[in-house]
Amino acid sequence: MNILLKKMSEKEFIIYFEDKIERYSKVQSDNVHEVSSEDPLSKARKQLNNLLPKGIETFNHHLFNIYEDDRLIGFIWIKVEKEKKSAFLYEIFIFEEYRGKGLGTKVMKNVEDWLEQEGIYYFKLHVFGRNEGARKLYEELGFEIAGINMLKTIN
Repeated sequence: MNILLKKMSEKEFIIYFEDKIERYSKVQSDNVHEVSSEDPLSKARKQLNNLLPKGIETFNHHLFNIYEDDRLIGFIWIKVEKEKKSAFLYEIFIFEEYRGKGLGTKVMKNVEDWLEQEGIYYFKLHVFGRNEGARKLYEELGFEIAGINMLKTIN
């Protein structure tokens, strides 16, 4: 099993981005507790367009397809800020049929090796509290809690 990160092409990015909008709107609906007059898909599209204003050419953003040998198994999106010696993981997405096989761990270690070669010291991410599988993976990889958002529902 060989893990390979391959930079997305413009065509691959367009397909990824539309899929990401749908997935992101669902994640937000499940995890962001606020009232909005904007529908979830429009809100997700606007937020993602703000993060990637030039699409795949957005400065400092790296979008890769993840392959296990010759099979596409997911995607990863990372922002690298070399002057801050810092990187932020926007997404690691492993297709459902490949989850639970240790591939996420292999991908993250591959990314850490790449970031180390780039001179990056800090690797940050956000994970929703309910996403126990991802939290477990990140903790096993040595990520530590840097802050906690809390919520209380009032009636």
